[in-house]
Amino acid sequence: MRDSPIKIALIGCGRIGFLLEQDPLRYKPCTHFGGAASAGIQVSHACDISRERLALFARKAGIPHENQFRDYRRLLRSVRPELVIIATWTESHETIAVEAARCGARMIILEKPMASNLRGCRRILDQCSEQGTSIIVCHERRYDSRYRKVKELVSRGKIGRIKTVHASILTSGYNGSSRLGEGGGPLLHDGTHLVDMIRYLFGEVATVEGLFQRIGRTSGFEDRALAWLTTEQNVEVFLEAGGNRNYFIFEIEISGTKGKIIIGNGYEKLFLNRPSKFYKGFRDIVEKPFPQYKKNNCFHDLYREAKLALDGNTAVASSGMDGYRALEVIHAIYLSSHQNRKKVSLPINPRSVNLKKIFDL
Repeated sequence: MRDSPIKIALIGCGRIGFLLEQDPLRYKPCTHFGGAASAGIQVSHACDISRERLALFARKAGIPHENQFRDYRRLLRSVRPELVIIATWTESHETIAVEAARCGARMIILEKPMASNLRGCRRILDQCSEQGTSIIVCHERRYDSRYRKVKELVSRGKIGRIKTVHASILTSGYNGSSRLGEGGGPLLHDGTHLVDMIRYLFGEVATVEGLFQRIGRTSGFEDRALAWLTTEQNVEVFLEAGGNRNYFIFEIEISGTKGKIIIGNGYEKLFLNRPSKFYKGFRDIVEKPFPQYKKNNCFHDLYREAKLALDGNTAVASSGMDGYRALEVIHAIYLSSHQNRKKVSLPINPRSVNLKKIFDL
């Protein structure tokens, strides 16, 4: 990034934009503001629909009154920032991102999920392509050195040929109001990270069979989703999202012909085979020390990459097309469930997914 300051706007000063930095248990930085600051990127302008949140953020970030906005259109059209960070509700992503590109943003950092539907994603991609705007979608685990180490181990055959994967993001059920613009339940809003990691580690998904369930309701977004995904490399992935748990788990268990890897929030384990201690002629697996890796911070490295990409010095690890493909898999799961668990092949036509019909909205 050049030495002279550029105009950088944060649109959305809520939880992931700023407020989670106050969580004493989280590994910092853990927000867009925190990640940007740690990478030497100073937010110069801010926007939020809440006067109180905007004032709180402005005090923390040292944003002068004239650089504070309640309307993102006024900010984008009058300031024309070069880097725009969008940390707002899902249903607003499309309109803000398109406007940012039209107003000359060279880069947009966009919260997940990229949009509430595939047509919205495509509109963002098309507008950014037309304007020459780069996109980073905040699937931050792509920047986590632990997952990068897992990708390295898988790629060099440490646990042999990958056979099956169990991918889980277990949370409470759906607590929203099933607004069409929100786009989905736990599979979309939490599961987008899980689906993105499946693509990151094992390549493109070829087919999907899915099922979603509601608890005590006959309409609205799902409380639980189950899916069987097959990748183009014939890796079979069993996925669960939501499920009305009283805890939170993000975990991927990878089984290969020589062992397995388990990675989740705060832990990573490696198991390799050996001659069995219990059965003659069989082999067991035993836990081995997980290979060393350099600990890093995802948000810091995401914004460090953004800083380099603004200067044209690197490609981005989590692109707009990555965001599109993650949503495409999720919508294929929804579509399969609606079609009585019919196998759906990817890519899918964005017009084939009618969320209003699928969820009886």
